[in-house]
Amino acid sequence: MNERVTARFGRLVFDRDAIVRAALRAYLEGCLEGISRFGFPSIDGVGWTGDLQRGTLRHDDGEGNYEVVAWTEAGVVGLACESGWGPIQQLRLSVDAVTGGPDDVRGAVPGLPAELEPAFVMAVGRLDVGPEHGERWAGVGFWLYGDRVGGLLFDKPKACGARRLAAWGLLHNGRLLPLSCESYRPRPGAIVTAFVDPKAAPAHAIMDAVTDRALKGPTEFTPAELETLLLPTPKPKQLLAVQRGLQKVGITWPGSPEIPEVPT
Repeated sequence: MNERVTARFGRLVFDRDAIVRAALRAYLEGCLEGISRFGFPSIDGVGWTGDLQRGTLRHDDGEGNYEVVAWTEAGVVGLACESGWGPIQQLRLSVDAVTGGPDDVRGAVPGLPAELEPAFVMAVGRLDVGPEHGERWAGVGFWLYGDRVGGLLFDKPKACGARRLAAWGLLHNGRLLPLSCESYRPRPGAIVTAFVDPKAAPAHAIMDAVTDRALKGPTEFTPAELETLLLPTPKPKQLLAVQRGLQKVGITWPGSPEIPEVPT
């Protein structure tokens, strides 16, 4: 774990296990959005690969802004791109030096320990590729190895995309905080603090409980949890997509039903 105090974001605390839990919690929240009794989720478009020991989470707002966090047993690497600021624009990568691989964005994580190279490669594999030059798109990053941290997030906290990564050091009760919108009061760096409608508290309590069970192994929703959590009569196709998504992280519906694969 590492704690830093920054002028833009305030007190940031980075912890490997806390980040992995928050990633699982955010993935659960992202999957359930639209069929459950809560609004303003912490995460928009969400994609998960791997498992709790070695995996990645990508958070994409659908407008070309995203961050990826990747973890192994050794630690965590985060990379972000915002407003089209990739390595050519923000890391001074020359067009001639583009490889389409990890070296395109290595400048986002200066001082990266060798032990975190696998996590870095995993994170790079989730990045978009520039349409003109084929570079991997990220302009800022961080790494966490034991009690050490580094990356442009700390060296250049005003870099485009930094706020997306800072949110992983501002976890609240184990939850990733949403980025701000006009109707919410943000922290410095435009990260929301007033983020949970009291009416949604039961849904959030259930998601916390399910997340904690899933960290220990495969788990199921209980019928009572689903009754409290879900909106009436969700669309069957939408419900099936949610079930498929959550099955990837070991969370199933009562009775552990077999969820059919997506037809090919």
